[in-house]
Amino acid sequence: MNSYTQLFSLLISFGYGILIYYLNIFNKKIVCHKNIIIKVIINILYVFNMSMLYVVLLYYVNNGILHIYFVFFILLGYGYFCVKKCK
Repeated sequence: MNSYTQLFSLLISFGYGILIYYLNIFNKKIVCHKNIIIKVIINILYVFNMSMLYVVLLYYVNNGILHIYFVFFILLGYGYFCVKKCK
């Protein structure tokens, strides 16, 4: 994988972390007043869909190669907005 593809994959991973942050807020608002069975079903589907979306994005960007530092950038993007929101 060349350096351009790696950099683009890192930016996609960082942006995906930001997207997950906002979708988690939206998911929390939807699930807030539901019963426990509905919460479990919605959360399982949410996690499955987010995982599959990331795999599909990586498939189109770099033929589905997943490196550990891509996951770190997802966490960095998610954590950046969590810390920014808490201030």
